[in-house]
Amino acid sequence: MGNTLCIYDGDVQTRQIACLVGSVLSMSAYAAYTETMNWDRYERIVFVMGPRQAMFSHFAAWQPALQHKKLAFLWNDFQNIYTERIAAAIQARLGRPLDVTAFVSAENWLDDTIRAAQTIQAREKGPVHDDGAVLQAMETFLAGHNTGVLSTGWGQEVHGTPIEYVYKRGTFYFFSEGGRKFIYLYRNGHAAFSICDAFTDVQHLAGLQAEGTVRFIEPGDKEYGRIAALKGISQKRLAAMPVVLHVIALDVVQMTFVWSGFLRTGRSLRQTYLF
Repeated sequence: MGNTLCIYDGDVQTRQIACLVGSVLSMSAYAAYTETMNWDRYERIVFVMGPRQAMFSHFAAWQPALQHKKLAFLWNDFQNIYTERIAAAIQARLGRPLDVTAFVSAENWLDDTIRAAQTIQAREKGPVHDDGAVLQAMETFLAGHNTGVLSTGWGQEVHGTPIEYVYKRGTFYFFSEGGRKFIYLYRNGHAAFSICDAFTDVQHLAGLQAEGTVRFIEPGDKEYGRIAALKGISQKRLAAMPVVLHVIALDVVQMTFVWSGFLRTGRSLRQTYLF
């Protein structure tokens, strides 16, 4: 998905909603309906309208520029009774359907806006499952690095651990003496891991995040020796250590890679692979 423009009705509430939607969708900007729009820069347009309906009269003028855009409409009011009616009127003005219509209540606008943004995201092209070139780019990046941040948490507590890794066929392995992260991992078997290059410019972006489920591998388990060998730790060295090295295995559910190299192959900057 390309860039998104969130157009709001000119008041404080619809501006807040437009800003929140844009931040969740990513690669977004927001503008009041009275501003001059550079439509060519955006693939998706999100309209955020309130009871004043100030932008409604502009749809006829906008119509030619919007025929091939992805369109979402968020109605912000105290009641939901007018959402479909207003959406139908907008569609009549534009001569085409809206892709997403959602209600954002004045009382519960934060949660409703997040749900609306998630609904819009769900209409995007789904993550790839079997694009070998995308997976190869991710694994090449991982092979050129050895350290990232393991993110764990439970309830309102979160923790980030800089840690070395080895990666093999959809699983990250981390050796650790122990520590606070284990409190969260025992209670919550879901974790995320991220690796990135230092930023230089937008033509050289590279950052990967992986999400998955955790399991533990201890000395004596069949996998332990194989993983130690992958890490370059000999059995002799392990036997000589005064403490145990635990192994955390993160079995990846999905990886998302933001890499400028994708643009050179005609793909979007951000690619997600499901395992």
